[in-house]
This record gives sequence, C-alpha cells and structure tokens, in this order.
Amino acid sequence: MLSINYQTENIIVDHLPIMVCWSTNYPQKSFSIKVYKGAELVSLIAREGNNTIVTLDAISLQSFTSYTIEVLTHGDNGENNVFRNSFTTSNLGHFSGRWVSGGHHFTNDIHYYRGKRNVVMRKTIYLDEDLLDAYISIVGLGFYKLYINGKEVTRGELNTDLTNYAKIIYYDSYNIKPFINQPKNEVIVELADGWFNPAPLKLFGKYNLRETLTIGEPQVIADIYMRFADREMIIGSDADWQYCEGAYTFNNIYLGERLDMKLFRGDNTTDLLMPDWKNVVLSNGPEGRLVSSFIPKINHTLSLGAEHIHVVDEETFIIDFGAIVTGFIDLSITASENQRVELLYSEDVDENYELNTDSTLAGFVGKQVTEGVIIDGGIGAPARAEQKDAFECRSGKNHFINAFTCHSFRYVQLSGINIEQLNNVQALSVHTVLRENGGFYCSDPYINKLFEVAKRTKLNNIHSVFGDCARERFAYGGDIVALARSQVYQFDSAAIYKKTIFDFINDIRPCGGVTETAPFMGIKTNGVGGETGPLGWQLVLPYLIAIHYRHYGNVNLLAESLPFLEKQILSLEMRDFDDLVTCCLGDWGSRVHDMRNYKNGSPALHFTSACFYYYHLLIIAKICDDLGFKEKWLKYIGKANKIREKILSLYKNTDGSFADRSQTSFVFAIYFDLCDDIESSLNALIDLIKKEQNVITCGIFGQSFAYEIFHRYGHNELILEWLRVEAGFKKMLKNDASTLKEFFGDNLNGSNNHAMFSSYSSWLFQALGGITVAEEAVGANVILISPSFTDTINFVDCWHQTIRGRIECRWRRYKKGIELVIKVPFNLKKCTLKLPKVYQLNKQLPAPIDCDTYHHFYDITDAGEIKVLL
Repeated sequence: MLSINYQTENIIVDHLPIMVCWSTNYPQKSFSIKVYKGAELVSLIAREGNNTIVTLDAISLQSFTSYTIEVLTHGDNGENNVFRNSFTTSNLGHFSGRWVSGGHHFTNDIHYYRGKRNVVMRKTIYLDEDLLDAYISIVGLGFYKLYINGKEVTRGELNTDLTNYAKIIYYDSYNIKPFINQPKNEVIVELADGWFNPAPLKLFGKYNLRETLTIGEPQVIADIYMRFADREMIIGSDADWQYCEGAYTFNNIYLGERLDMKLFRGDNTTDLLMPDWKNVVLSNGPEGRLVSSFIPKINHTLSLGAEHIHVVDEETFIIDFGAIVTGFIDLSITASENQRVELLYSEDVDENYELNTDSTLAGFVGKQVTEGVIIDGGIGAPARAEQKDAFECRSGKNHFINAFTCHSFRYVQLSGINIEQLNNVQALSVHTVLRENGGFYCSDPYINKLFEVAKRTKLNNIHSVFGDCARERFAYGGDIVALARSQVYQFDSAAIYKKTIFDFINDIRPCGGVTETAPFMGIKTNGVGGETGPLGWQLVLPYLIAIHYRHYGNVNLLAESLPFLEKQILSLEMRDFDDLVTCCLGDWGSRVHDMRNYKNGSPALHFTSACFYYYHLLIIAKICDDLGFKEKWLKYIGKANKIREKILSLYKNTDGSFADRSQTSFVFAIYFDLCDDIESSLNALIDLIKKEQNVITCGIFGQSFAYEIFHRYGHNELILEWLRVEAGFKKMLKNDASTLKEFFGDNLNGSNNHAMFSSYSSWLFQALGGITVAEEAVGANVILISPSFTDTINFVDCWHQTIRGRIECRWRRYKKGIELVIKVPFNLKKCTLKLPKVYQLNKQLPAPIDCDTYHHFYDITDAGEIKVLL
C-alpha cells in the first residue's frame, strides 16, 4: 500500500511537500517514483538505496486536478513491486467564494440560552450540458453538514476541525459529481454553533470562551468547481445564496441541542416544510488562512444497545447502555403531535438509581466543589450545566439522533414519554476515526481488559483535538505529553499529531511561550507568564515534534518547527531559574498531592519543574543535531548541562535521593539520568512502592516515565503487580466500568471518562509485547525487540504497524520452552533482538553482536520472520 501524506484513500493535497511511504517484503536495492497528471508524466525520481519514505517538493500543483503516484521498487534478487495511489487537488486554498451567514446575533448573554433557530443555506444550480467533473471546497463554522439533491455529502460528524480560526481554518473537499444528476440541483448547507459560537457560560466560574476563542455567527465559504467538455466554471458562495431558519431551536457543544420535528419531513432536518428563504449576508469571516483538512474525520464507530431500562414513573425511565461512550443518542419513538421529549445524560447513577451528572457538568457549573461553594455559570446560565437534549414531536414516528453536540454517557433519562412509545434506542460512539496501528492480547483476561479500556477511553476524548473529558473538552499539553508514547503505539497518529503541533504553534503568545491548551481557552494555571502554560504543559510542543520525527520521519516538520522552539526557550529564559521552577503544576494527579493546595500540591514540585526545563533543552538540542545544526546543538546542550548541574546542586540530597524522596522524585531522577547509582535508586524506589502495597503514587508524568524506566532496567514484574493491585486500576474499573477515571481514589471531582492515566498501554507494547521504536529512530527505522517473559503470563500476541511496515512479536510457553516468533519489516536501518542470557538458543540465531550483564543482542535487520525456542 502506498500512502500519501499518511493517507491511503480520499486523499486531498493542496500544498507541497508531499510525503510518500511504502514497504516491501524484501531488501530494497533501488526505487523510482513517477507522478502523473492524468496521462502526462510530470515528475520522475530514480534512486539507489532502501529508503521507503520520500518527500516530493518539485511538483507544480494545479487546482481541481487528479494526480497518480507510481512507485517501482527493486530487490537484490530480481524482486520488484509497483505501488500506485492517487490524490486530488481542490482550490489550493484560494477561494472565489465569500464568507456568508444568516446575519443573526444575540444581544446579551441571556438571549443565548433562550435559543434561536439554526441557519440553513442553499444554492440552486441549473445545468443544461453534460458534466465531466464536479468538486466542492467548503468549510462551515462552527459545524456544518452538506447536502446535494437531498443526499448528504459530508462523510463525518461535528465538522469543522477545531483550531484557532484566527490563524488557520481547515476546509473539506468532496467529489460531488455522483450527487449532481439533473438539470436543477440544490446545494444545502446546514450550520450550527459548534466552537465558533459558544455559550457565554463561565467555565469554573471564570472562563468565558466567547472572550478567548475566535467567534462569530455560523457562516460558510464554498467553491463549487464544474468541468464540462469545453469550459470550466466555479460557483462561489456569494450574495446570491439564500438562507432560512432550520429545525434546531438550540445547539451547544456542552449543553446539548433542541429540535422541532414538526418543521421538517422524514429524517432529513433540512427538508423543511415552510422555509422562508432570504438572501444571505456577506461576512468578512475569521482571519485564519484556509488550509485543506488532512486529519481523519469524526464518525460513528460503535453502537451499543440498551442493557437495562429502569422505569421511574409513567413518563420517565432511565436507559443503561452498559458502558460509557462519548457520542450520540439514536432514538426512535412513536408520539403524538407536540409531545415534548427531554433527555438527560450521565456517566453515573447514585445508590437510588438517580442520575449523578456531577462528572460531566461543563466547567463544574452547578457543582458544589467544596462546602458552601457552588460554581456559578454567569448571567442566564443554567443552574447546572448538564448534558441535555429535547425535541418536539410530530404525530407518529419520530427519529432523533444527535447532529451538532456529543455527550459522555452510560445512562440517559428520557422524560415526557412512556416506555411503550420507545421503538428503538442506541448509543453511538463518535470520535476522530484513527486507524489502529497496534494490537495486544495475552493470557491474562484482566490485562487484555486494561488494553481495551485504554483504547476506548482515549478514543472517547478525541474529536479533532486530544480533549481531556466531557467537562472541558480542552487539549491540555500536559495530558498529551503523558500519553504521547502510548498514543503513537496504539493508533496511527501521524496526521493528528501534525495538526496538534500546528495548533500549539498557532497559539504561541507574543512572548514566544506555549499555552496550556490549544486552542487557548484562557486557562494558564501556574503558567510562566503572558498567558503561557506551566513548564510541563509547554513541553507538548518540543516533545510531540520529537515523537513525530521518531515515528514518522518528517524532517520538513522538524525544520519548520525549530524557530518556534527557539523562541519558546527564549521566553523561558526570561524568568530567573528560582522563579521559573515555581511555574508548573508538577506531577499532576499524584495520590500524594496536597488537596488543600491544588495549584502547588504536587510532590517534589520545584524539582520536577526543573526537570521539565532540562527536558526542553535536551529535546531542542537533539532536534538541532538531527537537522545538522552543530553550533546550535552545542549551544543548547551546553545550556542543558548547566541546568543539570543546577538541579544537582539544589535538589540532590546527601544520601543520593532527590527533593522530597517521594516516588515521583525517584522516577524523575532516574528517567533524566541524574542519579550516581541507578541500581540503588531503583531499589529505593521499589522499596517505596512495596511499602505502598505495590501502588505507584505518581501522577500522569511520573507514571508515564515509570513504565519506561522499569522496562528499561528489567523490573517488569513490578509493573504487572501495580496494574493488578486492588487499590489501582481495579478499583477504577469496579461496577463494570469500561473507561478510566480522572483520578485514583474517590474521584470526587473527577471525570469517569478520562484518559490521562492510560499511558500503561505503551508498556504493554514495549515490555510484554517487546516492540520498541528506539529513541534514535527516524521514521521508525531503528527497532528493538525485547519481550519480557514474565512468570505470570503464558502467552502474548503483539503487533505494531510502523510507517515502514508491520512488526509482530508473539511468544508462548510450552513444556519444552518458550516459542518466540518475530516478524520485522525489511529496509530498516537497524533491528536488534535483546534476549536474556539464561535462555540457550543452540545456534538458532547468528552469534550475538553485543551483550551486557544479563542479555545478548542479536542483529535481525532484514531477517523478515524469526522463530526460536527458548
């Protein structure tokens, strides 16, 4: 399979360079790449070598044109392959159309909550000649759906991609020729508020998104391209387009939506009964640059039926779907005219089987966070910012499915109908559809469940950004850092990581610092200043760039990002070191966090902050080295060494421990190689964990680092004990829970659908599964296979799809020994197998290339498949 810009189908390319990737099942000797525009050859590259990732930057792209890329590869023994794939350009971001809207706006905060009908737009196109091609480039803010002649064209849900619309706006492109089949054609765009017209709700009593996001009334910009036998035509959105009021009387990303079924026919909410069409209003639109969307779209992936229905009274009942999903309700009922149905969503119920909505209240609005303190959402806001929907029924069949909001829920309470009126109901999981690029299965059903729980919780919170939970839906840099390794092993994250990097770059503050979330929502707790985030949260930019380069090898992204990283370092250097180390939240979520001081209560706070700063410098130094900038590398590695010395002088104790001697302090000291004696520090850390009955008390960073160091130094049984301990994840997953909670313990102020502690899945891949993309890898070209044959596991099946091909590692215990089967892609720079010396291989492998105290190392580069008995 040939991938183009990390995509394999429905590929739109509107700018250079283009990244092309493939894999062969033999050692590659040479390759050639041809690019065709129609039948015309427009580019030819021929090279020697085994490179399977190539960047094309010498092609002249033309708008609304189809291109085919053909790769021919050759092996040493006469092998060859031909790979082909195609992409299409759209308008290259140069729109003829104008931003158009319905011109509605509310005058004060109270009016928002009263609701107003959404906007539907149309353009009628008359054709009297044969159509050869037709495409549309379009973006609707906040969300939009596109229909042509009554059929939906949009392939995803909750379009458009969330970002800082003042800097960049991602548009979509579609081939619409299959939808245009008659002389009169009607193009319909249904708009909703999304993130562009948020509620004036004061999240946590102070953050109003209308004051921090780029906002406006829902609007659209579009270009419709048509090609005929002897001419081309572009129809842009302009003053001739029309709008009317739609069937939604209220919609908000947090608070839900209200729909009037009496205003439209059937299931299509744009097939309105009495539309009052008027000319649209021209708008200047946001200032952001228009760029073709390149990430996977949000869509339905899983449907859950009702597992239990609890009847409260004649007109109220609660449906339990058995698992928490983030997504839509899909509901069919029989009702009478004007009957009103209300839906209330929740992740949990209390002991009386009443919905407990505290964990999903938007910004805690309406929640009593401490005795006598209830968060107020501001003027006109609901008393409790719960997830609610409602619809007014027509007589007969009524079908309600969410369109412009999504909810995190296991339970939904329906009011206004009796259970006999219910025909069908499903909960639909809706998220950015990331392709799985890793799988894990072993002999322990509970460990398998943990793997699935991590997968489900991560996906539940990805909707064009890596959101945290339903309460906020913000992309926190700290959470992204803690989960970056586990995310990249489990899902194809090349495109969404690239977008996330751009999201944080686009929100860099004037001082050069990086925000706590991207888009910036106003939160800057313990930030470095000037609206920037805490040190550990600012780490998201360099860290994600480094992870992306390691796994996907995009050197252009590395080079493009370096100037922003250098400005970020300058912004950090503006603060005195002693002051700078106070600018962080530390190892967030630690069990030993001082809850009386949530901003500064993390263990070893100043020490971990200093380590984050040190890490900033180490990463930028490596990036400079990767780009061949020796002088810059020397500059930043010199700065890093000075900070290391300062850390040692300030935080190292006389006994060799660091800071407050907490688990977090040991983990950070070992991870950043600050200890004089790693073995004694590891033993001290293990003793601390044993004293806590195998509980790792670290927060989100410490746990992520702990999985790395305990695998690196061969203490994998300790991690298994931690994962299995009753006071850890098992307590989180009681009562048939299928998602992770925000915090260990009582989770009193936490979400029941939060992925920040799911970093253990990377350990499943690297330790039990034995598959590691090495630190020095570029585009996953250096691989280490090092499975841990832990005594309490009898078999493991693990795989990971890299950009260079699929890796498999499977092992099983038999009476005669452990059978190990490994499959690795060809054309890697290096692939090493690491095995304990205690196993006798009896010449099943070539002689080892190296060894340490406990292991032999074998070169298995280009070995293909290996099967050994240990």
